[in-house]
Amino acid sequence: MSTGEMKLSDILKFSIKIEHESMLFYQDAVPKASTDEVKTLLGELAAEEVKHESRLAEILDSIEDGAAENFDRSSMDKLIQTSEIVPGASQEDVLKVALQREEHTRDFYSQVSTMTNLAADVVDLFDMLYKQESGHVTRISGLLARL
Repeated sequence: MSTGEMKLSDILKFSIKIEHESMLFYQDAVPKASTDEVKTLLGELAAEEVKHESRLAEILDSIEDGAAENFDRSSMDKLIQTSEIVPGASQEDVLKVALQREEHTRDFYSQVSTMTNLAADVVDLFDMLYKQESGHVTRISGLLARL
C-alpha cells in the first residue's frame, strides 16, 4: 500500500482525468453494442461522466489546496489498470469492462469521501460521485444479467 501526502488538487485532477477517460470509453463503446438498450445505456453513461468531469473542474477552481493526509494511492493505481476493450469484443465484454471501470471509480471515490481533512463541499462532491458510480454499477450489472 502506498500512502503519503498528496495535494487535494492532484486528487481532483486525477478524478477529472478518470471521468474524461470514462466518457471517451463509453463514446467508443457505443458502436460496439448490438442492441439499442446497450447503446442507450452507454450513451447515457458518457453524458453522466461529462457532468461529473464538469463538477470536479468547478470544485478544483474554487478550492484552497491542501494536503490530503494518509491517502492510499493504490486505489489510483487500480484505476489505471482497468482493462480496455479488445478488438472483436462482444457487447457483453464491453459491459464487463465498463463494470470494472465503474467499480474501481466507485471504490476510489469512497476512499476519498472518507478523508477527514477535506472541506465539507469537497466531501459532499465525492460522496455524490460515489453514489452515482454505485448507480452505474447497478445499471450495468442489471443489464449484463438480462443479456
